[in-house]
Formats: sequence, C-alpha cells, structure tokens
Amino acid sequence: MSEVEIFWPAALPPDAALDTEAVLRAAGIPTACRLRPTRRGADTYALVMVAAPALHSFLRAVFEKLGSEAFVALRSCVQRLLGNGRPVSSPSAVVFVHAQTGSELVFTADLPEEAFRQAIALDPGAEPGRWVWQQQQGAWVRFENLRGAPSGNRGRGTQP
Repeated sequence: MSEVEIFWPAALPPDAALDTEAVLRAAGIPTACRLRPTRRGADTYALVMVAAPALHSFLRAVFEKLGSEAFVALRSCVQRLLGNGRPVSSPSAVVFVHAQTGSELVFTADLPEEAFRQAIALDPGAEPGRWVWQQQQGAWVRFENLRGAPSGNRGRGTQP
C-alpha cells in the first residue's frame, strides 16, 4: 500500500491529481493516484487516503518533506488539487482520511493560513469523525459535535 493514495473524481480532468502525485513521489513519498467512479451525481471532492499511525504526525512528516514549513506545503498541495483558483473543473473540497481510524479533515479553497497551521498539529483521536474549519471559532471542530449536525458514525467509504 502506498503511503498516500489520491482518489480523484473520474468526472474531472486528472491533471491536478497527477501533478500532486508527481510532486509527492519526487519528495520520496510513495503515492498512488486512483480515479473514483461517479456515484449519486457529480463528484465535487477529492479524497486523499492517508495511511499512518497518527494523522497529524503523517501530515507533518509528509509536508515537511515538501517544504521547510509543513503548513505551507500542505496549503500548496490542497490548492493544487483544488485548481489554484483557476476556472477549470476541480473538486470543491479535499478530504484527508486517516486509514486506520476513518477520521477526516475537510479542506476547502477558502481556508485561512491558520487552518493549515492548526491542521498540522491537530490530533483527531481514535474515533472516526469529520473535522471542518469553523471560521467563527478560528479552529478545527469535529462535525459530529456541531449543534444540529447529524448523529452517527459515517465510517469509511462514505461520501463527504
């Protein structure tokens, strides 16, 4: 199994995913890019499957290989996958998934620098859950803990 697996929506041009795969491989990170068939309508997100004992340790280790500051490399990777603001078909979000726990971090194009800094240090714990950036709080928040959020575990293999 690769250290990083990028699951890219098959309905979108694969250039951004393949470019990201090449950058990660050049940094010595085993990476595989896989196309995901469209399910229940158009895919609007890209999943980046992560295999590591701890998500924050993995993010820090991988993205420090790509640059001196891990959060800058993480931001660059997410922006590359989201099309760097170009008017091309690209996902609306990038989701990093911890392979063992199913914890997910959801990155969107409008995240501030602080979100990337905090993502590198975030410990999502051993329970599956989806983490989203809350602008009002200036912090990552577990989606399942938000007021009015649906209850229950999403588990692996579900769509964001």
